Amino acid sequence: MKRLDLLRLFVLAEVSDDYEELSHISENVLKRAELCGLAVRPDDVRTLLLGLVEAGLAKAYDLSADPPVAVQGPLPADRLLSCYFWITPEGRDVLVSTRDQWPLDDEDRPRQGWCPPAN
Repeated sequence: MKRLDLLRLFVLAEVSDDYEELSHISENVLKRAELCGLAVRPDDVRTLLLGLVEAGLAKAYDLSADPPVAVQGPLPADRLLSCYFWITPEGRDVLVSTRDQWPLDDEDRPRQGWCPPAN
């Protein structure tokens, strides 16, 4: 698995159980990446998240409406901080299909013999 693919999975995992805001996603992705020996910047997480939304693997939502409303069309960068994100069914399929490649155990420790990808 390539570095970028692994980081995308970390972002998908963060939005897989509930609506999450960018700061929460970024904080947890940075922690997981560090545990796995990968350097990541918050800007990288934003870029990955936008890519997942554009690919249809995650969706942005406006939670000020009841029920929450999906943001339609391209997501402008200035709206990132006011949106919450959640995985789509297609994103869940990707996450589940790559579960055997997940580098961390159930306690978020690197699996024995796991090495960070070079690229």
